[in-house]
Amino acid sequence: MIAVAAVGYLVVGVMFAMLSVLLATSWRGHRIGGYLIGACVVNALWAALLTMRSFNADIDPFLLFVAEIARTLSWIIFVVFLLGQIGLDRLLRGIAILACLLALGSGLALWAGQRWFGLAINIGEVLMPAGLVLALLGLVLIEQLYRNAPPESRWGLKALVLGLGGIFAYDLFMYSQAVLFSAIDSTTWLARGAVNIFFVPAIAVAARRNPDWEVRIFVSRQIVFYSTTLVAVGLYLLVMSLGGYLLLRFGGSWGALARTVFFAGAGLVLFTLLFSNTLRARLRVFLNKHFFHNKYDYREEWLRLISTLTSSDLVPELRMRAIKSLAQILESQRGVLWLRNPDSDEYHCVSSWNTDCFGEAIAGDDSLVRFLENRRWVIDLREYGEDAGRYAGLDVTTENLGLADATFVVPLLHESGMIGFVVLSSASTPAVLNYEDRDLLKTAGQQVASYLAQELTNDQLTEARQFEAFSRLTAYLMHDIKNVIAQQSLVVENAKKHKNNPQFIDDAVETIKSSVSRMRKILEHFRQSSAEHRPQRVELGKVIMQAVSQCADRRPEPTSVIGGNQVWVRADSDRLLMAISHAIRNAQDATRADGDVSVTLEVHDGNCCVKIIDTGHGMEAAFVRERLFKPFDSTRGTQGMGIGAYQIRETLRAIGGEVTVKSEPGGGTIVALEIAHLD
Repeated sequence: MIAVAAVGYLVVGVMFAMLSVLLATSWRGHRIGGYLIGACVVNALWAALLTMRSFNADIDPFLLFVAEIARTLSWIIFVVFLLGQIGLDRLLRGIAILACLLALGSGLALWAGQRWFGLAINIGEVLMPAGLVLALLGLVLIEQLYRNAPPESRWGLKALVLGLGGIFAYDLFMYSQAVLFSAIDSTTWLARGAVNIFFVPAIAVAARRNPDWEVRIFVSRQIVFYSTTLVAVGLYLLVMSLGGYLLLRFGGSWGALARTVFFAGAGLVLFTLLFSNTLRARLRVFLNKHFFHNKYDYREEWLRLISTLTSSDLVPELRMRAIKSLAQILESQRGVLWLRNPDSDEYHCVSSWNTDCFGEAIAGDDSLVRFLENRRWVIDLREYGEDAGRYAGLDVTTENLGLADATFVVPLLHESGMIGFVVLSSASTPAVLNYEDRDLLKTAGQQVASYLAQELTNDQLTEARQFEAFSRLTAYLMHDIKNVIAQQSLVVENAKKHKNNPQFIDDAVETIKSSVSRMRKILEHFRQSSAEHRPQRVELGKVIMQAVSQCADRRPEPTSVIGGNQVWVRADSDRLLMAISHAIRNAQDATRADGDVSVTLEVHDGNCCVKIIDTGHGMEAAFVRERLFKPFDSTRGTQGMGIGAYQIRETLRAIGGEVTVKSEPGGGTIVALEIAHLD
């Protein structure tokens, strides 16, 4: 075992010596290169001393102590210089050098006490805690270096972090065991040389990747948060080791058992604390409050916002990503999105994240909408409940916002108006919103609104392209109809010359003339330029009876209730007939043969309403709101074009009317066609 240890230390020493020579021959005069060369030389001498120690146990222990501290000190000074640009160089250098000087001073005082005063204290009792503290300090510095390096520099630092991190981690393990058991484990000590062989090449690779070691480093909250966590864990382990030592020392016959139980319980507590989201959130708030001028690292917040909005791998729907991006700022766990319906100017709950979406539509003149549009504030509902005077003119309850534990309302402002708002639950760490929270949420809401508006614009562009394709198809159809009309007109003209069978010829001519007339009528429908299709005075009851008659060939056969009085409206009779007939056909398609489909005519307040009522399977509210009137969105697959309901609505709007639909799954549907009544 001793021979293996000697070979390991010897190989490490040779490797560090060769690396020192290579670095010295290619050194360009940069100070960081000089620090690295010095550290490699110190490590080579350290390895040489431990190689001799393997064969000669009479080497002064104090010399070994100095070599151990100097080796760790050389690497700490090297890393501290790399961190020199973050603004904390004096503090870090002071802490590192002070720790090393304290270790060296303690060893020197102990050596002097042994030499001149005959003290019987072992130098190892100073080396073990000193080595543990310095190894922990080295890991903290390495972690700070990597986490705060810009992304383009991390590739060059990975090898250095691996090499030095491995050295410090092994020392931390060895010295923590030594402190725990009051003695350095011989196997761990002897194996250290062989283990360090794996880390030297990593340091060489880092030197190759960074010939000038010009690394730009900046301060971020991650450095403080993760370093604080690492230091806290280290201190916790030290306290745990001290407690175990005291139990073993003063526990008597129960000492070993008590120490085992103590370590198991302490480990469970540490594991729980490390994985507690609440504790981590509170620690982050504490650090932001007491160590930073600004509460947020705005660069990190904005990068996270954009990343969430654009990453569709985990959350494919943009509306859900919009909610999540705002919830992350306050660490909210749930949220819902309300968007304005451009047709009705109402706001509907259209999406949710980690919850269900509910709530009735909010009118455009509601106090909540007016407050958000006029004040452009982020609403804190807890503050509103405690002091409603700060929100003058606002009248809102959480029951109407689609989220049971609604706490924050963030407006989505785009250009000169508001396209919607996001309702969020309470944060993991309850706190009153300050100006930074409100400004960040408001600005992030504007960015989210731009993404949602762009999605809406893309949908409208897609719809326009579909209409363009449909127009081309119509043009082709018109061309074909023209050809058929020309052919049949020719037949009619030629038939006048062939009257051998007058009865047959007359019937054929009448049939052809009828088909020509019908095709011309279809052609005029497509052109939409004939005077006969302009709005005119129409008796609505007659149109309803015609529609019911046309649809009587299918089951369930529709019935009608139109009353005895004539009701006049201004409309294109053919288009109105088509709209009512199509609504009846849809009701028949959705209703079983033994169900009911009825058409009623009601007149009230100067308007008349045609209601098509069926007992069919009904529709979801979300389907009615988002898909029913969306063109080219058909539930019949290739059998339908998906423009029927859209045409009905556009026909009614063209004459100043409107279509409303009330439906629920399994409860049937009521389609109401509202038209202005002529006196």
